[in-house]
Amino acid sequence: MPSRRGDVPGLPGRSRGVEAVAVSPGGVAVVPDVVAGVGGGGMIGGMSSWLVPLAVAVGVVVWAGVRQVRAARSDALLDLHARRRVGGRPPVPSPVSVWREANRLFRSGDREGLLLLAEIGRRVPRRRQAVVDTWLAALRGGVALGLDVPWRTAVQRELVSHLRPGPDFWPGVDVVAPGAILVDFDLSGCRVGRVDLAGAVFVGDARFGAATVTGDADLSGARFLRHAVFTEVLFARSASLAGAVFTGNVSLRSAQVAGDLVVAGAKVSGRADLRGAEVHGSARFDGARFGGRALFGGAVLHRDASFGRVWFRGRTDVGSALIGESADFDRTRFGRRVLSRERDGRRRDR
Repeated sequence: MPSRRGDVPGLPGRSRGVEAVAVSPGGVAVVPDVVAGVGGGGMIGGMSSWLVPLAVAVGVVVWAGVRQVRAARSDALLDLHARRRVGGRPPVPSPVSVWREANRLFRSGDREGLLLLAEIGRRVPRRRQAVVDTWLAALRGGVALGLDVPWRTAVQRELVSHLRPGPDFWPGVDVVAPGAILVDFDLSGCRVGRVDLAGAVFVGDARFGAATVTGDADLSGARFLRHAVFTEVLFARSASLAGAVFTGNVSLRSAQVAGDLVVAGAKVSGRADLRGAEVHGSARFDGARFGGRALFGGAVLHRDASFGRVWFRGRTDVGSALIGESADFDRTRFGRRVLSRERDGRRRDR
């Protein structure tokens, strides 16, 4: 007997439920017990044998396609990021990396590092003291394989170019380099803060003429292997040359010292010229030795002046200095004649 419309062959009186297949990017979901509701039981019976496998296959293909699209998009983003880093515009270096690279080049003796540090100081004022300290640190050592005069003079020229008033002037910078080895050091006309060159060695002439030092100046124990020029220098605070050794001449002519001047224990082989110098604090020369002439004509020492145990081996006119308060000449030695002034202004020997 033929089956009724809607009946499934082999199961009279009943309609066969067709499972609905939902396809999603993540896989295949099968929903049972959904009646097809399509006329023609024979057609339904024929379709039921291949519809489910087809739906599963379509779902797998769609899922694989979605994954492939996502992977391609991820690869494209990675490629774009890589091109931005290495291609076209170069990456902008951070300030920290520039500073480290400049220091690395400078320590290796590369002139590019010296210039790069100078450029950092120009662009970033708060870095200027650090730049100067880096340069001075290079001048404090590095003589195991030789003095390397060209490199030292190059560093000194770059340093001084920023300490002298002008278009590239860096105000308020301290010069702190105890024990430094300086070659033909020329700080004349410069304006700096504190100076600490204690124990430094000056190879060649050392020039500080007309310089302005707004902080304390410490050159104690320094060794000047040739001449030292402090003519018309202004020390806004105290200045110490205690224990310094001058192989050649030293000139403090017309120097101005707002605080104390300490030259105790210094040794001068050549001429010492302090004519016209003015010291507003106390002046201490205790134990100093002057091998050549020691000239004090026109010097003004506003407070106490101590010359105890000083040895003037050459001629001196220390008696012509104007001393504002007490003067101490305890156990002072004079090896040659002492020059003084008569009332008519002519010199005479004692």
